[in-house]
Amino acid sequence: MPATNRPTPLPSTVRLRRAAGTLLETFKPKGDLPPTALRLAESEQRYQAVIENASDMIQSVRPDGTFEFVNKAWKDALRYTDDDLAEITVFAIVHPDYLQHCMGDFMRAISGETVDFLETRFLSKDGRTVPVEGSITSRLLGDEVVATHGFFRDITERLRARKLEERAAQLERAERARYLEKMAALGKLSAGLAHELNNPAAAVQRANSGLRETLQRRDAAMRQLAGVCLDSASWRVMEEILGKAKPHRPDPLALSETEATIETWLEDHGIGRSWELAPALAEAGITARELTALAGQLPATSLPDAVSWLAETLVFRESTEIIGQSSRRIAELVQSIKGYSHMDRATEHDGDIHDGLENTVIILAHQLGNVDVHRDYDRSLPAIRMYGNTLNQVWTNILDNAVDAVDGKGQITIRTRSEDDQVVVEIEDNGKGISADVLPRIFEPFYTSKPQGKGTGLGLDTAWRIVTEEHDGTIAATSEPGRTVFTVNLPVSPPPGQEESPA
Repeated sequence: MPATNRPTPLPSTVRLRRAAGTLLETFKPKGDLPPTALRLAESEQRYQAVIENASDMIQSVRPDGTFEFVNKAWKDALRYTDDDLAEITVFAIVHPDYLQHCMGDFMRAISGETVDFLETRFLSKDGRTVPVEGSITSRLLGDEVVATHGFFRDITERLRARKLEERAAQLERAERARYLEKMAALGKLSAGLAHELNNPAAAVQRANSGLRETLQRRDAAMRQLAGVCLDSASWRVMEEILGKAKPHRPDPLALSETEATIETWLEDHGIGRSWELAPALAEAGITARELTALAGQLPATSLPDAVSWLAETLVFRESTEIIGQSSRRIAELVQSIKGYSHMDRATEHDGDIHDGLENTVIILAHQLGNVDVHRDYDRSLPAIRMYGNTLNQVWTNILDNAVDAVDGKGQITIRTRSEDDQVVVEIEDNGKGISADVLPRIFEPFYTSKPQGKGTGLGLDTAWRIVTEEHDGTIAATSEPGRTVFTVNLPVSPPPGQEESPA
């Protein structure tokens, strides 16, 4: 509370000067100052210089809480004048949140106890909060405490630096967590991609492994047929049978019955390796009736070579088809990887949104498994401005969540359309949906509703940052049981020559 009925304290410098002047005046008539008085005056001046030039805030407070004196650093920090100090107590400069604690420290000090350390908040005259740390000692006259001396240091910059360090550490942890999330996603993609590449590669190996023997047997049969000077009519019949042959995949039971029938026919006509030739003929759709027609056109001695030539030719044709299809699949996967990572493009480029969507679906083919993926694309959409391969991370994270939502066996629909000069991508699934209490938090970093070990809570946060911060777009989600839709809006690229020029 404000002090009343007491004289206004003089500024510390004035009082110190007057004290020194009094000493000088006291001894002036006697001529030179005695050594004791001179030392006392010098000590007062030195005390004054130390107090006034100290970088720490120094205050002297009477037992009733009024100020005896403060130094220049104190005034510079808190902006109070000598007139202000005459009207307030020390408790007026303490932040209300710290007042009770500071009153306890003050009571300890006026009882003669030294407060070695305290940390509190002062209020400046202009309302600023000034964090300080310091200590309080007592000044005694005999056994009576006549004042407390407080020594404080402004720790604003230290606290700011501490906050910056904590923020930097938090950002580093978050960045590391995102890196680990990205590595985990990359590991999952790599495993699926390895499986997708392994299938066609294994098919090529299988088709190629017996190709040399197939050619050798086919060439041997050809030489035998050429040696007997087979007429053109017979060759024509065999070529007609080859022309009608095509991959035939009937019901496994029906195919097995056809193979058995052909195998019996081959054995009845004295043709060896019937168990090897019958499957190739049956799978190509050749029947025992066609073989009977062929037998009617050929000399009996040439029939085994003719059937062998037909079967080996069919095997050779199927092997080359498998190698071609598998090679195309490998090339498609490699091209998708290239497009997914944008290895052949500049960091910033304009592109078709559908390329990234399709590349992502191909890369995730193994993970999608039995999920039915529907595409509803507007292929007339204009190009959008993309930054590296980051949008593919968005599609990957959303599709990954959709696969989990449908438990690997539902339906996912990918739609694209135009709306208000923006390209809109919607990814919908018919899974169990996102609960109303979880939906508002799905884009929060480190938040996940998945069981422990199944997710880090950074996938959708990463998607949100890529869409909003890198591409100046928006991302949102709506959900109800059986229908969850993620909607991404991206601005269309400016027409050529209308890009914003750098400032």
